[in-house]
Amino acid sequence: MPSNRRPFVLLGLVALLVAVATLVTPLWVMRPFRPQGPTELAVALWVLRFGPWLLFAAGVMAVTALVRAWPGGWWRRSGAIVMLLLTLGAGAMSRVNVFEQMFAPLPAPRFADAAESGLPGEAIVMAVRVGDQARAYPVEVMAYHHVLNDVVGEAPLVVTY
Repeated sequence: MPSNRRPFVLLGLVALLVAVATLVTPLWVMRPFRPQGPTELAVALWVLRFGPWLLFAAGVMAVTALVRAWPGGWWRRSGAIVMLLLTLGAGAMSRVNVFEQMFAPLPAPRFADAAESGLPGEAIVMAVRVGDQARAYPVEVMAYHHVLNDVVGEAPLVVTY
């Protein structure tokens, strides 16, 4: 690779790497259903805290790479534009809390009698009885949604797991 291309390619790749790191690090560390170590959690929280600044720096680097690549012809411009778009895309995606999306409350839960529910007999459930009414909430479903509003008898409930 000729030396006059290296600076823009390296700058664009560093920008892309920084943006992807701000996306991947918190997702990797904060995976559900596994314990986090204190060091990896501190790193993820640091990335979340300084993520906007890291993304700003990555954007500046990507734009600088585009400006440096612009005089080199359509293929250099195209490569720099692709790196800029990937950097901006990774940056935008890193600002979305996917776990909040994944664990969204059930918008319209449906209830069925135990015999009609289709749950296997060995299913683990959380159960509540109020007066003569009872409900069972499958842990398998609650593990992903965490919160459910319900009314049993005349008592409003917030079921959580």
